[in-house]
Amino acid sequence: MREDYSDNGAAWDYFPHDQARSRAYRWGEDGIAGYSDDKQRLCFCLALWNGNDPILKERLFGLTNSEGNHGEDVKEYYYYLDSSPTHSFMKYLYKYPQAAYPYDLIVKTNKERSRTEKEYELIDTKVFDDDRYFDVFVDFAKSSPEDTLIRITAWNRGSEAATLHILPQLWFRNTWSWRQGTAKPRLAASGSHTEYGSVAAHHPEIGERFFLCEGQPELLFTENETNSERLFHKPNSSPYVKDAFHNYLIAGNRSAVNSAKTGTKVAAHYTLNVPAHSKQVIRLRLLDAVCFDAIRPKPFGEAYENIFSLRQNETDTFFNALMPPAAGEDERRVIRQAIAGMLWSKQYYFFDLDEWLREHGWVPGRPSSRNPLRNAH
Repeated sequence: MREDYSDNGAAWDYFPHDQARSRAYRWGEDGIAGYSDDKQRLCFCLALWNGNDPILKERLFGLTNSEGNHGEDVKEYYYYLDSSPTHSFMKYLYKYPQAAYPYDLIVKTNKERSRTEKEYELIDTKVFDDDRYFDVFVDFAKSSPEDTLIRITAWNRGSEAATLHILPQLWFRNTWSWRQGTAKPRLAASGSHTEYGSVAAHHPEIGERFFLCEGQPELLFTENETNSERLFHKPNSSPYVKDAFHNYLIAGNRSAVNSAKTGTKVAAHYTLNVPAHSKQVIRLRLLDAVCFDAIRPKPFGEAYENIFSLRQNETDTFFNALMPPAAGEDERRVIRQAIAGMLWSKQYYFFDLDEWLREHGWVPGRPSSRNPLRNAH
C-alpha cells in the first residue's frame, strides 16, 4: 500500500513505517480514524502521545512480509464500532497503552519465530497489564452534508491518573509538489474566539472550510512536505515539514512548527490529565462557511450533543429494521459491527497509471529502462 518508486518493486523495504511520518504521500493518505472528502483533498485523523512513546502515534503500526512470521500484519487494537450507510453517524475505538509502544520487541520477536509458531501480539508484551491503557473513542455525526461534528472521548482504564496528549490533525494531501502550476491550498488560524480555536482551510476545488476546536488548544502548523533532510540528507524545500508535530512535541524542537500559524497541515494540541477510571471529552467541528455563519458563536452547545443523539437514533432505527427477526442480541451486534467495518473500510486511493508509467521510464514499444522491475511486463 506504500508508494513504490523503487528499482526492484520492493515497496515495503522502499517505504517503511519509520519513513511514513516524514514522507509526504502522493497517491493516498493514512491515519487513525481517518476521514476525508470524496477525492481525499482535505483529510482528518487522530494523533496521540502518552508521554513515553518514541514517536507520535499518527498511524497504525504493523509488520511487513519479511518481518512477520505469518506475513504482514497490523499489531494494534482498533475497532470499527458503528456506521450508518450514509456515514451520517460513525463510531471508532482505538486502544492506546500508557507505556511505550514496544516497536522493536514486536519486530524482533516475530522475526525470530517460524511459520509454525504463534504470532507475537501486542497484548503478549504486557503493555495492557493492570488495565494501564486508554480507550479512545472517535464519534462522527453530520448536522448536514457540509457540517461534520467530531467527538473524541478518552477513558483511562487504569487505577491511576495518566496524561494523554491528543492532537486531532487536519491536512491537505500533497498535490502541488509533483506538478508545476498546481495551486497550493492553505490552512491558517482564523479569528479570535474565547470558547474555541478556529482554522480556515482554503482549497481551490472545495472552497473554504472551518475547523473548530473546543477550548483553547495549542494550534500547531506545518507543511505536508517530505523531510528530505532526515530521509535522504538533502535540503528541505521548506523549513516546516510533515513530521513537525513529532519533532515539536517529542524532540522538543519549538522551531519545527510555523509561528505564523499557517501551512498545509495543522494539529490542535490538547494535554489531558485523565483521572483513574474516568474520561475526558474533546469536541471538534468541520464545516463550510455557510454552516459556520449559521452556528457561530455557539458551535459546541446543547444542539451539538442533540445532533449526536439524533444520528445515533436514526442509525439504530435503520439497523433494527434490517435485522432478521430470529437474531438474538449477540447476533444483531455481530451483524451491525460487521457492516460498520465494511463501511469504515471504504478507502480512496488516487492512481494515475499513465503518469506512473512515465515516471518509471516506460516508453511504448521499448523495454523498461528500470528492469528488473516487478510487473515490468
